[in-house]
Amino acid sequence: MRSHVTATRPRYGVMDVVALLFRELLLMVIIFAVIFGIGAAVVMTMKKTYTAGASLFVGVGQEYVYQPRVGLGERAMPPSAAEVAQSEAAILNSLEVKRRVVRALGVESFQSPDAPPPADPARREASAVRAVASGLGVEVTPLSPVIGLSYKSDDPAKSARVLNTVIDQYLTYRREVFQDRATAAIRTQRQTFEDELGDADRAYEDFLRTNNIGDFATARATVASTYQSIFAERMGVQAQLQQASQRLATLVSQLSRTPAEVALYKDLNVSAQDLILQLRTERESLLARYQADAQPVREIDAKIAQLQTYVGTGTAVGAKEVRTGPNPIWVELETTRINAQAERDALAARLAVLDRQLSDLRARQSRLTELESRNSTLAGNREVLTASIREFQQRETQSRADNELVKAGADNVTVIERAQPPSKGKSLKAPLMIAVFLFAGFTALCVGLLRVLLRPGFAMPATLSRTLNAPVLAVAPAKSI
Repeated sequence: MRSHVTATRPRYGVMDVVALLFRELLLMVIIFAVIFGIGAAVVMTMKKTYTAGASLFVGVGQEYVYQPRVGLGERAMPPSAAEVAQSEAAILNSLEVKRRVVRALGVESFQSPDAPPPADPARREASAVRAVASGLGVEVTPLSPVIGLSYKSDDPAKSARVLNTVIDQYLTYRREVFQDRATAAIRTQRQTFEDELGDADRAYEDFLRTNNIGDFATARATVASTYQSIFAERMGVQAQLQQASQRLATLVSQLSRTPAEVALYKDLNVSAQDLILQLRTERESLLARYQADAQPVREIDAKIAQLQTYVGTGTAVGAKEVRTGPNPIWVELETTRINAQAERDALAARLAVLDRQLSDLRARQSRLTELESRNSTLAGNREVLTASIREFQQRETQSRADNELVKAGADNVTVIERAQPPSKGKSLKAPLMIAVFLFAGFTALCVGLLRVLLRPGFAMPATLSRTLNAPVLAVAPAKSI
């Protein structure tokens, strides 16, 4: 029964715990005094810290805008000011900036005079870098391009000097980070393009010389325009030849119907009329000697009547002598025919020449059409290489100018305020003393509670009655054996 009671876990009430803690008061006071004394001694050795502040304005520069390395593609949207500030803050917090600050100020500036420095130079530098990292503060305000900087140490002049060195080294390092290192590569690529352009020029010149072409576009345009003009001329000559042929056929037809010779002169035989006139003259002379009814007169009248009757038949007049010669109309027609035939032959010869020229031009056009793809390939290579060389020359010039501007300090970061030595320092002795006091009291209370909970048996009658749910009839002091 006794072993069962001893093994049962005691059930303490609040007052039981308070009463038992009072029994452990001496131990708790000793623990509190030891911890508080050690903490107070440590806190009292702490020095004041001086925090120097500075601020930077960070704008969006071209280093944050995407630019394609090859081609003229569209540039991407620039980032916001807050995103640029976050990026610049990352550069400020980089290990390289802190290492450069240490090397600029010297490792000795960050060594504690009380602690011996490490023997290894690398460890001394790493320790100084950790000191810079612990004292440096970088604050970025959301949606703001302003970066706040701070550095705290036990020396106000040191705080300002280190923070200003951080700003200077940051500005130098970011210029190296954003420096365009593609200038040499662009120059090499441009020279490669120039060599390729020389080969393309030689290939294109050989192509033009082999095919007897001065300039392909000009040659093709010249052939096309010449073909068009000659074809139009051929149509005109063909129409003129048809007209000349028809004219010649008409002249030949007219010549066939026109006599080559005609009577040029006719001498008529009018002797009967002359004889009548002569007889009348004789009759008149007879009438001068004879009467009208005289026999000589009647004989002459009879002859006159007979002759008049002969003349009245129409056969008394005839051609006595006829002279013939070439027909002037026929001659004119023959002359016109000869001229028309000569004109037709000339037009036919001219048409034949034009047909041969058109045939040569068609062959030339077919040859140029066959060579067009080769010409387009060679000319396209030259154009692409020329455009690439022009683009890389522009990029090389811009890259070189940008590097010079960056070296001269033309960037998108502006120092709003540099660090000044702070006039007032901050001491954490009071809050640390309160913290040490609370920690010492909490530790002492925990030790007391631990002693209470680990105590064997039942130290108080109320605890036994609550644990066993039975009344305690008597209390006897513990008997020591």
